[in-house]
Amino acid sequence: MGAVAEHIARHPQSLRHVEWRDLERALREVFEGLGFDTTLTRSGKDGGFDLRLEYGEFGRRQVFLVEVKHWLPSGQKPGEKVVSALVDVVARAGDDATGLILSSSGFTQEVMRGRAEVEQHSVRIAGQQKIVSLCQEYVRSAKGVWAPARELGDMILTDTW
Repeated sequence: MGAVAEHIARHPQSLRHVEWRDLERALREVFEGLGFDTTLTRSGKDGGFDLRLEYGEFGRRQVFLVEVKHWLPSGQKPGEKVVSALVDVVARAGDDATGLILSSSGFTQEVMRGRAEVEQHSVRIAGQQKIVSLCQEYVRSAKGVWAPARELGDMILTDTW
């Protein structure tokens, strides 16, 4: 899966040819390579998220619940239902959890108009460019030319809404 992530990093347009479960597996490899403890959920009944990321810095444990939506080339985009489902999951997970929806196809207009509400509920959203940039960060870290200049939690939330 590292090779898939590296290919996406070098050729972002290739993302549209990656099968959805392979993207989830590749992102697991990416997050693990960046320093997160990761768990990939089962496909199907995954409890409302695909990846559970954890890390501890400065005496604090942080949890990210990541939902990956890869509906290319169908053109479908996640809407309010997907966001609401993750908001519920994050609320049940507790105060130290943050949700992140990564969508290769973007989001519906309703979601984009309700961004402030999304942020208020500890759920962030990001599109294809964030997926590509995470893969690029992974490649730099694997080559030994990257060391995080900031906390992992800040890095994962950069360029999200």
